[in-house]
Parts: sequence; structure tokens; C-alpha cells
Amino acid sequence: MTRWIGAIVAGLFLATLPYWRYLPLGGAVGAHMDHEPHHGGQLGMFGDHHIEVVRRRGRMEVFVSDAARRSLRPSAVSVRLDRHAEIRLEWRDHRFVAADESDATLIEVRVAVAEGAEFAGSFDFSTDNSG
Repeated sequence: MTRWIGAIVAGLFLATLPYWRYLPLGGAVGAHMDHEPHHGGQLGMFGDHHIEVVRRRGRMEVFVSDAARRSLRPSAVSVRLDRHAEIRLEWRDHRFVAADESDATLIEVRVAVAEGAEFAGSFDFSTDNSG
């Protein structure tokens, strides 16, 4: 009987092993584990990249990071407002910045990264009160 209980306990223990990688151990966060906006905006994940769009005080900021949330400098970023007007962004420090005088609610962001990959995402600001 004790062998049988031991086998069950061992089986349950082994079944949990794949989930141990999600335990917060206080160290650096692993890839694909951090999906919180770091700058107070809206965050989207596209493949192995994150885009965070922040709109406040007449300014739009676009932050791009990899799967482990390390900041990236893409080779190009374009932003389209409500599927019409495209705005120009400039690189400042670790983000792209542009004046945001629009009342647009749909923000479409297209990013080209150094590896030649390109990805895009849409952000709905129709219910966002960050501006």
C-alpha cells in the first residue's frame, strides 16, 4: 500500500515540473512572462516583441521591447490614426515620440526590427482616459 501511495506522490510531483518555470524567484523575468505595461500605456505582444503605446499630455510614445521586455531600437516605426492620417515619430532615448493633437481612437503601429522582421498591432483608445 505504501508503495502505491509513494508512486502517486512521485507522479504528482513529476507532473508539476513543467510549471516550475513560472515561479517568481525574484530574479530577472523570463521571456513571455511579463505582460504588464511599463510606461502606463496599452501593451500588445506580437510574436517575440512587445509594443507599448502611451498617449498623454499631447504626446504619443511608442516603446518596443523583446520577449524578455528588453528595450529595442527598431529600424522603423510608423503610426496610423483611425486608418487615415500617418504621423511621423522621432527617436528619443529608448522610445519613439510624436506630438499627439488628435482625438483618434484607433492607433495602428507598424514596426521594422533590425533582424528584418516586421510586425504590426492595433490599439483601441476609445475607452482609455490616459490623455
